[in-house]
Amino acid sequence: MYPWIYTRAKEQPDDLALITDNERLTWSALYTKAHELASSWAPLLSRGDRIALYGPSSSSYIIAVHAAQLLELTIVPINIRLSQAEVHMQLQQADIRFVISDRPIDAPVKRLPFHVVKPAPDVLVRHMPKHYIQSMLFTSGTTGRPKAVEQTMLNHFSSAMNAARHTGSYPDDRFLVVTPLFHMSGLAVVYRSVIYGVPLILEPHFSPNKTITWIQTEHITHISLVSVMLDRLLEAGLRRFDLRVVLTGGGPVPLPILTRALDRGIPVMQTYGMTETASQVATLLPEEAIRKIGSAGKAIAPTEIRINRYQEIEVKGPTVMNGYFANPEATAAAFTADGYLKTGDLGRIDADGYLYVLDRRSDLIISGGENIYPAEVEAALLSISGITEAGVVGRFDPVWGQVPVAFIVSTLSETDVRQEMERLLAKYKCPVSYFYRDTLPRNANGKLIRRQLKESL
Repeated sequence: MYPWIYTRAKEQPDDLALITDNERLTWSALYTKAHELASSWAPLLSRGDRIALYGPSSSSYIIAVHAAQLLELTIVPINIRLSQAEVHMQLQQADIRFVISDRPIDAPVKRLPFHVVKPAPDVLVRHMPKHYIQSMLFTSGTTGRPKAVEQTMLNHFSSAMNAARHTGSYPDDRFLVVTPLFHMSGLAVVYRSVIYGVPLILEPHFSPNKTITWIQTEHITHISLVSVMLDRLLEAGLRRFDLRVVLTGGGPVPLPILTRALDRGIPVMQTYGMTETASQVATLLPEEAIRKIGSAGKAIAPTEIRINRYQEIEVKGPTVMNGYFANPEATAAAFTADGYLKTGDLGRIDADGYLYVLDRRSDLIISGGENIYPAEVEAALLSISGITEAGVVGRFDPVWGQVPVAFIVSTLSETDVRQEMERLLAKYKCPVSYFYRDTLPRNANGKLIRRQLKESL
């Protein structure tokens, strides 16, 4: 398999590939830029090296994604909302060779900008093994310890082809990306665009009015959102226009939002997936949305989904990750003896084969589409001198779905705690409220009982 950008430039050189506020690049032009960047990196990097991409969504970011594939490098997108402490931890854990960034970064890793610094002889484009590790995105386990998910070229290709078979793929499709490229939802669209050979329209900063303008003027057919984004677009007057696929993730779309969208003919497709499966593995088609309210749809063939005796969702198929980087214990624990990925999510499958996700790793907080793991936030709280106990749970929020709140045993003022937490964690992970207690509920083994904390809200 040749690099996708190389194939696309050969087959559709003059077709539009990438559209931004400032650029309209053909596949030939996009390939030329990626090839020049790859050539400038070649004297410094070897196939299999890991490079971190640290910056906002931009055409330069997308060019770097394609340049990395030309050199058979592994990209590690870093969330720009993380604290510096979290960034340092991920760079170290992923054994990063270079950070690709236009921002100053205080880290013991060499930095390269997103543009060509010194021209170099053109690199030779090679045939690539389908099992090469193309990307690593971080996720957090319920223990709060981040893990780097290894995604192969085959994982991404299979995810794109499976989705095309399930929702259809046409030559006039046009993808709009409004989610960050360091998230699976954004990165997956970059790969699908080049695999399908259709244009990608990039909007770095989500704005309802700007998004609707893009949808209308560029005849957008595909967009990926979370519920809060869809709600804001509906409030701003979103209509169907040329939309054919509106994917939503991060949990079921609330019925009032879903009903408003469907009443306007907007083709909402609710999904279930994760970083470990290179995007969605189940999708509910619009015509089934009301009949199967609350469902994430059927498994996307050839992916198999089953429920084990503990009601846990297990997944098997070509989109499932290679494993967790440098973490054989976690990798082994993530799979069953017959090769199914243990998602940790609870669910059921009805008689018609539709998946219903009952709980997202039970304690997981999903806030505006962002996953927040209580154990990670608790670990940060307990690292602060003066806090002896900490418990974190999700509280309903009409805008974000859920927000984290904390129960602590501490002698510190709330102001001091907030200041320390903003230093340690991304803002969206920081609790919005703090409740002081003399003790926190625990079972006979000393384990925190988060359920009782939630019941006290």
